[in-house]
Amino acid sequence: MKDHDKIRALFPVCSKKVYLEAGLSNGGCTIAKEAMDLYFEENFNGILEGKRQWNEAADEVRALSARLLGGVCPDHIAITKNTVEGLNIISQSFPFEKGDNVVINTDEHISNVMPWLALKEKGVEVRIAKSENHRLSPDIIEKYIDKNTKIVAISHVQAPTGYKCDIKALAEICHKNGAFLVVDAIQSLGLIPLDAKNWGIDAVASGAHKNLLSVTGVGLLYIAPELMKLLKPQYAGSSGVRSFDRESWTNTLKDELNARKFELSNLNYPGIYTLRAALKFILEVGVENIAAHVAVLSQKMNDGLREIGYHVATPANPDERAGINSVVVPDLAHMKAWFGERNIAISKMDLGFVRLSLGIFSNEEDVDTALKYARQYYEEYVK
Repeated sequence: MKDHDKIRALFPVCSKKVYLEAGLSNGGCTIAKEAMDLYFEENFNGILEGKRQWNEAADEVRALSARLLGGVCPDHIAITKNTVEGLNIISQSFPFEKGDNVVINTDEHISNVMPWLALKEKGVEVRIAKSENHRLSPDIIEKYIDKNTKIVAISHVQAPTGYKCDIKALAEICHKNGAFLVVDAIQSLGLIPLDAKNWGIDAVASGAHKNLLSVTGVGLLYIAPELMKLLKPQYAGSSGVRSFDRESWTNTLKDELNARKFELSNLNYPGIYTLRAALKFILEVGVENIAAHVAVLSQKMNDGLREIGYHVATPANPDERAGINSVVVPDLAHMKAWFGERNIAISKMDLGFVRLSLGIFSNEEDVDTALKYARQYYEEYVK
């Protein structure tokens, strides 16, 4: 990637350790810090003009996010706190009826499980598609879909295994059966292309503290018009899409197809400042360039782990993975701690995997170091 050393320098954690936890957090980006400083400077120095700068920043985030999602309408994007809030907005606002079902799967992070399991209390059947050899291809998911399926929820890239689903193909299957496709994109958005418009995705939820290079407490929710027509907000607030009449004490949505109806008054504006700056940076670098850079490193990591002898849960097929490579080992906590003692940060996942995840800041030396110690660990504790 062009000027990668300069990009890497934006992430101080990389000078302190081999950071292979991009799937957990971006580790802290100076772009976000500088944007946060700007927010406080405007507030503390009297530069703030009412809420003008805040609202302009939020509008820019919606516009920039719309570009990143393949050219969707900015009005169809709500600013949220995190991925889970976005998923809950969908699950709790949808008009389910008796006999309806939703489809999730065995390999999901708990964040994309709880919002759907909660629907059981409303009488909605929750179907759990079982992965096959750590894969969740569209044809596997299709087996669980029928005429009563209203929503299929899946991660673009699975957090535990790193499996990347063919979202476009799955969207076609969902729509053929009259179901909506809801995508958890926190492990992919900002790292690899995601074209919500042309792939036919009905909703995309993502927090911003991972590959979107922002901070915790701010996220995005895109909702396509056909789905948004059906959703009724479960909370009411003084967002900009409402008009209020004090004579009749009634309020009216100005536009049923504006996702701001799901926002509740003041947002996380410090987070919005950081996300605005990060999105500008990602779009300037080009998500295709980021994806290509990470793909080379991921290939080397995946090949290397397999050559050592590990049971690698992440597919060998490059079309079915992104920046995550996960392995199965006897003692997850021990491996994480052992690597940590050698100044290498990796993650243990609750489904039985240890995850080595790469981001925009990763380089070949990171992979070489990880594989060196992965071989030593395998010889001593796994073989």
